[in-house]
Amino acid sequence: MAHASFELHSVVSFFGELPLTKVNTMPSNGVVAPREPHVPQGNPCAEAFLCGPMKVVLGNGEDITPGGALRQAILAILLVAPSQTRARRTLQDMFWGSDEPEKSSGRFRTALNLLKRDLALLGKDCIRADRHSVSLAPGRIAVANDSFGPSFLEGMDLRRLTDCEGFEDWLRQMRAGGDERYTGDGEGHELARTPEPTRQHTALGLLAPHHAGLVEDDLNRIESFLDAIARFVSLMTDIEIHDLRDCADFTFPLPIDTGLGATHLLQPVVERRGQTLALHLRLYEATDRRVVWMSEPIDLRADHRNAVVCSLSEMLLQQMVACPARGDPRDLFPWTALTGLFSLDDDLISRTEAKVWTLADNGHRPVFECLRVFTQIFKENEGLARADATSAEEICETLSAIPDTHPLLPLALSLSGYSAHMLVGDNDLAEMLVTRSRNLAPNLALNLDHLAVIRLMRGDLAGAERALDRCLRCGAASPWRYTYNVSGAMIAIARGDVRQALLFSNRALMLKPRFIGALRYAMLGFALSEQAREADRMKARIQRLRPGYDFNGWTLGLMGRSQPHFSKTLAKGLKTTHLI
Repeated sequence: MAHASFELHSVVSFFGELPLTKVNTMPSNGVVAPREPHVPQGNPCAEAFLCGPMKVVLGNGEDITPGGALRQAILAILLVAPSQTRARRTLQDMFWGSDEPEKSSGRFRTALNLLKRDLALLGKDCIRADRHSVSLAPGRIAVANDSFGPSFLEGMDLRRLTDCEGFEDWLRQMRAGGDERYTGDGEGHELARTPEPTRQHTALGLLAPHHAGLVEDDLNRIESFLDAIARFVSLMTDIEIHDLRDCADFTFPLPIDTGLGATHLLQPVVERRGQTLALHLRLYEATDRRVVWMSEPIDLRADHRNAVVCSLSEMLLQQMVACPARGDPRDLFPWTALTGLFSLDDDLISRTEAKVWTLADNGHRPVFECLRVFTQIFKENEGLARADATSAEEICETLSAIPDTHPLLPLALSLSGYSAHMLVGDNDLAEMLVTRSRNLAPNLALNLDHLAVIRLMRGDLAGAERALDRCLRCGAASPWRYTYNVSGAMIAIARGDVRQALLFSNRALMLKPRFIGALRYAMLGFALSEQAREADRMKARIQRLRPGYDFNGWTLGLMGRSQPHFSKTLAKGLKTTHLI
């Protein structure tokens, strides 16, 4: 993966021993810094012509008319609506009125994302959407006239859509000179929109190592290790990373509270002990310079350096969430969203889904749409609600909007690949996406877990075991470690090692006693070992946590995603103990 350089900022020495100063050159460390695309000051405006063929033009005459008739129709409805706002359900019903809610929601979401891309020159917030309504940013698109007649949207053809009677009724009213109020769902007023929460500033600064007289080879090894930490943070979050290592002069500190500098500072402290190059990391809260976390010492010359990098990085991110300084841990998205989902707390999962939905629908990076789809797996697996519908086409369309050089691409690929497996049942697409993620970020523990499961379902037991082994090393300190143990239980069952499956399940339950996934595989392990009483006990615990849980549905879904030999093993054990 190609990498951009870090953006450098000035800062002062907070610790006495490290003179840190203004830097005006770009480092050549090759580590990715997440960046927002350049947006000019102010947002350009456009004018929409709705009499005759639809046309939307910028002030400089550039034509930005949406490319498809469906997107043109949606935009036209928003343009002439009161306050340029319509209810989300109304819009869905106008085009997909007889579809299942999940299917119409997915189709509308895809059309809306494409429309946002059509209007990207008007700003990423030109179209605002939440779970209730969709609107245009005030003053962004003006309508050329407010009287319409037979020529309104002349030539508009939606014949490819078989279920857009609501839109056709609306169009007839507009061409007849009536007002635009479509009352298909009883809507006759403007719905209040949920404002997007303000996101404050969070940034990580990398400090030069504190050491006493190390040779150049040792210093290079330290710098490489810190680069790897920064690269991992870039893979898992969307925060800024400031490289503050190459400094020579003293200067004054930046005002952290204005959001211009780092809110957290990471410094490696290193000493040589014989043949050992011992390093531990210190994380400082930048405003009051207090140490909020210190890692255990590690030997930089030891094997499995990549696994250590991943493990330490996950600890670092957790500490940044726990000690948000003057920033806001929400700025550590998508890390905090994933942690919220993996908490398995019903209320937190619901709030996380709502937050991710808002981010995805308000023009934020496509990785949030990948994350929104991924949340559906938790709803389904934990028996909270039916998952919203998605499709392979929607997954691929979202990923196509993420540049190949974006640091969050490997995470988005992994989330999307697992979603393709769990929600769509397309294991070919799932394996392709997760394998590409592995190639870009070979030590991302979450991706290695997804890779292990998908290889297992494709019948590659040896490959699944290799991926799991690496996953357990790289994710040793992960807050989601328990789910990796459940993958271990699945793999152990597939190779017929019931004892090992129960061991993995018990490890997961020690970390998350209410985890439905761990309870299911503990139940299955006991069933395969013909311990019917213990299997029934696990089933009863699931039923207490989720009354009415659909065991047959879970079993059929798992068997449908699995190779035949694995499906037979599952079915045999469950039927023998009368669990299904």
